[in-house]
Amino acid sequence: MFHFAVALLGILFTGCDNAEYKIIENGIYLSDAAGSAKSTTLTMDNGIDIIVNVRLAGKVDRDVTVEVKLNPSLIEEYNKANNSEYYPVPGFQLAAGEKVTIPAGETGVVYAIRIDDFETGGKQYALGVELGNVVAGNVDKSVSQSKFIYLLAKPLNVSVPVLNGLAGMVTTAPETKWDITTGEWTLECWARMSAYSRNNQALFNTGSSDHEIYIRFGDANRPYNYLQIKTLGGQVQTPSDLIANKWYHWAFVYDGTALTIFQNGEEKMKFDPPAPKGGSVRFDFLQMVSSGSYFRDQCAMSQVRLWKKAVTQTQIKNNMYYSINPENPDLIGYWPMSEGDGSSFADITGNGHNATAQPGVLIKWEHGIRFDRQ
Repeated sequence: MFHFAVALLGILFTGCDNAEYKIIENGIYLSDAAGSAKSTTLTMDNGIDIIVNVRLAGKVDRDVTVEVKLNPSLIEEYNKANNSEYYPVPGFQLAAGEKVTIPAGETGVVYAIRIDDFETGGKQYALGVELGNVVAGNVDKSVSQSKFIYLLAKPLNVSVPVLNGLAGMVTTAPETKWDITTGEWTLECWARMSAYSRNNQALFNTGSSDHEIYIRFGDANRPYNYLQIKTLGGQVQTPSDLIANKWYHWAFVYDGTALTIFQNGEEKMKFDPPAPKGGSVRFDFLQMVSSGSYFRDQCAMSQVRLWKKAVTQTQIKNNMYYSINPENPDLIGYWPMSEGDGSSFADITGNGHNATAQPGVLIKWEHGIRFDRQ
């Protein structure tokens, strides 16, 4: 599953060829950690090669050897600082006392880690890499530039259902009221409309009779290529600039005071609806493509996620192209809608809110959809 290789990286200084090699004010560090960023996201597509560059500040006249190790606590610290949920790569360890050597007269080596493809189970993984002791060469190790985190992201490559609301809607279990009360919430999805030919094409209908959340394409004003949300006694809509047959990632975030619409990870609209009664919102159901004869166009949908918290913009951007951990306790429901056949969509949180397309609603399945390539 994992392979390692070390290759020389010759980096030449400008100046005279016979310059003296000195140790004065020299140090060893990770070049990725030399800037302000302390992490990078790497796309794991059929496995990945992680290239770790170990560098010297200047040439020396002897070999320099340093330990390379993994530090899972770096991932823990990153998660706390970024409200993220990365895990150490399962079953992975470097060999005890793993080392790299920069030969005399060189300023760097490449340490390559090969990770073959593996099933993530919806979770996201990372490697925290750190330089250990300098065991030969008599140079100092940089304290601030000796640690770096490689975030491994496996892009979604999924099947998606194409839906039409003329014959019914997508409903969720149980049929009785959920009676879930929360002070914050977030609803996310990917959606692609074949057209915006009619008003009141309802993407979502949820909440309850007194805590309505109604999200639709088009209201009374033409053209209807905008998205509108009605909730908590108020409403707001995006500009009329949506393009037919184009995928959009939508995230609707209510933090207890303000509601923000994010489109493809960027803030699109924000408003302050009237405060809900008791300072909370109650969810009793979730319906999709639910406006009946108004919903005449076709809608492809994927990755529907309902949270009982206000997800940050950073989290939205970090997660919209990737699966997330279905065991996250802040999820009310998570419907990948990637089954590839049939008319049922599992809620993979285990909370029991499985969804079903009523007869005639599911038009077809499309396969091999990569949102990061749209």
